[in-house]
Formats: sequence, structure tokens, C-alpha cells
Amino acid sequence: MAVVPAFLMVQLSLAHREVAGLWSPGFELTQYRQLATPLFARIMGFSLMLALAGALICVSLALPAAYFITRMRRRAQVAWLVFLLGSLSLSEVLIVFAFQVLLSTSGTLAGALTTVGLLAPGASLYPNFPAVLTCLVYLLLPYVILFFYPALSQLDPEVEQAAATMGASRLSTFTRVVLPMMRGQILTGVLLVVIFTFGAYLTPLVLGRPPQWTIAIHINNAAMGAGNLPLAAAYAVSVVAFMVALLVLTRVLSRRKASEA
Repeated sequence: MAVVPAFLMVQLSLAHREVAGLWSPGFELTQYRQLATPLFARIMGFSLMLALAGALICVSLALPAAYFITRMRRRAQVAWLVFLLGSLSLSEVLIVFAFQVLLSTSGTLAGALTTVGLLAPGASLYPNFPAVLTCLVYLLLPYVILFFYPALSQLDPEVEQAAATMGASRLSTFTRVVLPMMRGQILTGVLLVVIFTFGAYLTPLVLGRPPQWTIAIHINNAAMGAGNLPLAAAYAVSVVAFMVALLVLTRVLSRRKASEA
């Protein structure tokens, strides 16, 4: 079913742009020529950098958290899983605007930092890149923890017990035994966060400045602001092509690591 929307998007990206935001069928590469600019390269580069940073932080936090949850008693595991699933019921809009209030001049966090002298009076903690990244990590962290939980819960405990009998600490067992066994899941988790974060719209729009806007915001601006639907479609086609290439690369790396193992 995804073939039809993709075909229509490609067709629109090749259409002729008319005045007043209209377009007519055609076969032009005008919009794709606008992608070969430093501005588009900067937008795509920032979107990728934001996605990779969010993926690295989420995976670095989620993997140990999921590991320790799986080593708890069953009742404690259920409580944590219910808590994580409950956090997913919160709307992204609610969370983003809650961060906006928290990081604003009159917010609790800004007030506390101002009181201890770490923030100038009247200053806020947004809009900037750290605010965008922090909110995205908060949004995606429960998903990544729940993604790692099944694989970690199915690891054979005898492997860790064998490492412990050989004198390995829990940290050494985690880094030298558990992490190598989770290489495929880690790569998939990174890809999962990158896909979610690369197309983020609301979080960078509310908590970031124009330099921190992702490609999704520029697609909306091209379609709704400038009225250039073919250019917006060309942007979208480039994003889809990039994601497909990323999926293929991940597949190749997963197969290579599986063959080496």
C-alpha cells in the first residue's frame, strides 16, 4: 500500500510549479536541482547529527536500564514495565509544551538554577540544541528500553554466572559478555531512534531556533509557507531515499556481523 503514496510523491516532485501554490503535471528536475545547495546539505546534515546524537544517548541509557530491569524480581519488572507503558500514553504535544514551561524563564528548573547562580536572572534554557535533544531523548527512551527488554530477558543467565565464577565483576560481565551478544539489537535500536528523530517536527519547532530545525519543518515550510508543493515533495523523496539507503546499510552490516559471529 505504500507504493501508491510514494509514486504520487515522486510524480508531484517532478511536476511543474504554477503561481499561487498550484502545480501542473510534468517531468521537470527543477526542484531536485534546488537540493544541490549548501542550505539543503546543512539541513540534512543537522537532521542526521541530531538523530545520531539522540540514538547514541538513548541506546547508552536504555541498554543498562533494560538490563537491570530484567535482573529484578518479577513484581518489580512488572511495575517498571507498567510505568514505561504509562509514560507512552502521554501525548507528544503535552510533553513538548511541558518542557517549554519547565525550561522557560518562569519555569521551575530555570528558577532553581537562577537561585544558585548558575543562570542569569531572566534567562531561559530554550530555544537551543540541548533543549531539543533532551526532549527527544525523553520521548524515545521508553521505546528503546522496551525494545531491549525482550532480548535481554531471554539471555541465558548461566553465561553471566560462568563469567562471575571466573572472577568477572558485574560491570565487566555487562561490557564483555552482554554487549557483544546484543550487537544486532543495539544496531537495530540505533536505527529505530534515527528513523524517529530524523523526521522530528514538533520538538525542534517549539524548543529550537531556525538553525535547529529539521528537514520535516522545512518540508512543511516549503508546502504551506512558500506554497511550493513540488519542492516539498522533492524534499520528502530525498528523505525517503536516505532512509531506504540507511536500512540497506544496516541490513548489510547486520549480515556481516552475523557471518563473523
